[in-house]
Amino acid sequence: MHTYLLAHDLGTSGDKAVLFDTETLSIAGDVVKGYTTYYPQEGWVEHVPEDWWSAVCDSSRLLIEQSGIKPEQIAAVSFSAIMNSCLPVDTQGVPLRKAMIWCDQRGISSIPKLYAFASENTFYEKTGHRLNGTYAVAKMLWFRDHEKVLFDKTYMFLQAKDYIVHKLTGIFASDYTDASHLGILDQKNKCYWKELLSYLEFPLAKFPPLYPSTSIIGYITSEAAKETGLREGTPVVIGGGDGCCATAGAGVYRPGLGYNILGTSSWNGTISDSMLTDPEKVTFSFIYLDGKHYMALGTMQSAGHSLEWLLRTVYPDFETNKKEIFDRVNTEIESSLTKKDEGNKSNLIYLPYLMGERSPWWNSNARGCFIGLNASTTSFDMLRSCMEGVAFNLKVILDALEVSAGPLEMRIIGGGARNNAWLKIIASVWDRTISVPKYLVEATSLGAILCAGIGVGIFPDFSVIEKINPSVKYYEPDRVLAKKYKQLYPIFLNGYHQLIEVFEQLQDVKG
Repeated sequence: MHTYLLAHDLGTSGDKAVLFDTETLSIAGDVVKGYTTYYPQEGWVEHVPEDWWSAVCDSSRLLIEQSGIKPEQIAAVSFSAIMNSCLPVDTQGVPLRKAMIWCDQRGISSIPKLYAFASENTFYEKTGHRLNGTYAVAKMLWFRDHEKVLFDKTYMFLQAKDYIVHKLTGIFASDYTDASHLGILDQKNKCYWKELLSYLEFPLAKFPPLYPSTSIIGYITSEAAKETGLREGTPVVIGGGDGCCATAGAGVYRPGLGYNILGTSSWNGTISDSMLTDPEKVTFSFIYLDGKHYMALGTMQSAGHSLEWLLRTVYPDFETNKKEIFDRVNTEIESSLTKKDEGNKSNLIYLPYLMGERSPWWNSNARGCFIGLNASTTSFDMLRSCMEGVAFNLKVILDALEVSAGPLEMRIIGGGARNNAWLKIIASVWDRTISVPKYLVEATSLGAILCAGIGVGIFPDFSVIEKINPSVKYYEPDRVLAKKYKQLYPIFLNGYHQLIEVFEQLQDVKG
């Protein structure tokens, strides 16, 4: 019988359900069901967990209906999902409050208590992360300190996908990828950091048992089958966090391979046999989907966001003519790259820090700016330098990764991977060949598909991604551009460092 795999990707704005054909190794259909994100106060960001479940039920039914397949043809279900949430549930798995999701920042006030237990360096070496207010451990501290009655009633803290897995199977579980982003996991030993939990007075029993992302956790119950339209007894594979699934779906399944996702934000990542850290703590680590390897990522805040902000600023009609303006600008910039660098004649440099910065600087005070404006500077110069500034910032991250991981073969996914001009700039800034795979925006779903297929024995291992999502296009560095960018890169670095004090002073201005 023709078999399929079903993946649900629970994102910030909705659930994307993807049906994958195991014979043709291709996506057979997808459906998106949205849900509401709530902002009750500044810095507070929440989801109603029952909305996740409704979206999974609705998208599963609709996908089966639209594809015309039978529920018994689905060999397994798995998940990718937003990470770093704080969702307390009771013994029946019923939520005790809305989930504080990944971007909720109310845990900022908890950071001093965490660093009173151990230094930032110790946290980084132990958990793979330097902490901020968005980490689940900080949110859990806020929850305990402000909603103590509910904290005491909490049976288990779950992540988004773990809640859905419990709804489908009745079993409480999580995986190593999600757990390694909470700020409470001893990554090297792959267990909860018991000394930290004891110090925080967090009972270990409040955290679910951990499994590799390819593990079959249970099977769809009769009640869940009625609500989702799926077959009772269908295997449920735990899956992983969205960034970790994206790594596998992008084609990174062994050391030496790396990738960049070029979207609103952007990151570089790779995997390794052992936990990767770097001296400047530019990158952060996770346990990979197989529960054996490790991942290291460095994430910048404003990549595509920088370009869209500038286009919106330069072109008043951008909102009504997005595609036309994007295409025209990209064509102009791409053309300039073939004319011995006639574009950006002013050597304009852009610092892409519109929302502060995570990697490489971890500086919330950092701000975006142009360095080198003069009377002849054009909007074209600014747009091209915007792309270059993002590429420079990503080079800092890539260099930090390669200090620990060694040279990496890089491929690029995400919506920005459709931008030929930007990819040519990146190849020249990085001074290396980069490739683009078949699927650009489906990597997260493909990671969950891999988990499902490996979990039930349809795929032998993660290397099957080479057949599912092969490289289809390559970009070589331009020698003239690469030479120029080697001169501009240290100026980019110096520009940021010279402005650190200025950024801090701006934050001190009141009124």
